[in-house]
Formats: sequence, structure tokens, C-alpha cells
Amino acid sequence: MYRKEKLGTLCILAIFAAFMVMTGGVNEKCQTYPYFVCGIGIFLTALNLGLVIYKEKKAIPIDVSVSLNRDQFFSIVIALIVSFVYIFLVQYVGYFTMTFLFVAGFSYWHSRDQKKWMYFAVAAGVDVVVYIAFKIFLRVPLPTGFLI
Repeated sequence: MYRKEKLGTLCILAIFAAFMVMTGGVNEKCQTYPYFVCGIGIFLTALNLGLVIYKEKKAIPIDVSVSLNRDQFFSIVIALIVSFVYIFLVQYVGYFTMTFLFVAGFSYWHSRDQKKWMYFAVAAGVDVVVYIAFKIFLRVPLPTGFLI
């Protein structure tokens, strides 16, 4: 169990380190926040690695939840695939259209016990909040495509 925990922690540490390196290519005015987030991530991951090594040396059991069953694993895989498809299609279809479809579809996929109009209302609400916050207030350009 300690080995899996250490390997997982090292993978997360490698991801933060990779993002730290990639941040070097960003405009100098925009580097502070990514460096800060990566630094905190590296610190917390290193702290977790130290805790795992300490527990291994002292033979303290690691509190772990039960492993994912097959359905849960495939649910995570499907969620990741759909998220990557969303990220890819945003640049071609448009941010607001894809966000609306993604939020409505993802909400429906995870809980089908709400009224159907609620999924569309939540998705529209997310689009409106993002539009006001980023397009109007912060003036951040968002990806546009053939459907806006």
C-alpha cells in the first residue's frame, strides 16, 4: 500500500513540476499566479510524500477507502474523455455553446432525478455568470467558433 501511495504522490509531484516548467513560457506579467499554485502544489505533495514515508517507517497503516469498482472506474474514464472532447471542441464550436451542452449533459448524466428544464436552466445560468464575469467584468477573450 505504501508503494502505491508513494508512486501516486510522485506522479502528482511530476505534474506540478511540469506545469512549473511550462509556466516559464508564459508572459512574465502572468507568471505569478501559476508559480504560486504550482509552488503550493509541490509543497503539499512533498509534505504528503514525507507523511507516507514516515508512516511506512513507523508501520502506521494508511487510511484508504475501498478501491473503485468497475462501474466507478468507467464512470471516471468517461468523464475524463468527455471533458477532453469538450476542451478540444470549444475552439471550433464556441465556448458558450459547448459550455451549455457540457454542463447540461454532465448534470443529466450524473443525476437524472431532476426536472428536465433544470438542467438547461443551470447550464444557461453558468453561461450567463461566465459571460458577465469574464467577458464584461474582466474583459477576458473566450474562444469563439462557428456557433459562438
